[in-house]
Amino acid sequence: MQLQVRRVIKVASDAQLLNPHYRRRLWIALRNEGISRRTWPDVLAATIYDFDGEILNPNGTPWDVPYIDDVMGDPRWISALLEECNGEPCRDTRMIERLRLLDLYFRIKRPHIQRHFGR
Repeated sequence: MQLQVRRVIKVASDAQLLNPHYRRRLWIALRNEGISRRTWPDVLAATIYDFDGEILNPNGTPWDVPYIDDVMGDPRWISALLEECNGEPCRDTRMIERLRLLDLYFRIKRPHIQRHFGR
């Protein structure tokens, strides 16, 4: 009998997402991913809803997966978020839950990239 091990992923904490270095690395990864602004909500939904594992809050309790379209809203803000001014982000987002979803995408799909966000 073979035991299947389910992946357990913790979402980013508020402190991590408020860290400017963490946000910059997330921004760089988002820009390099090459996904269009209109496609991001679909990609996030497919990644998060189809994830065959457990998603937890930083404190270890189950994370309630939000409705992606409600959190992401109008895709124009993604264009503003990804805009570059002299190699730096031009704008930022105040909705931390949006960043949490984008970070979760990397935790699920690209953990080898996401693990460098906090360095």
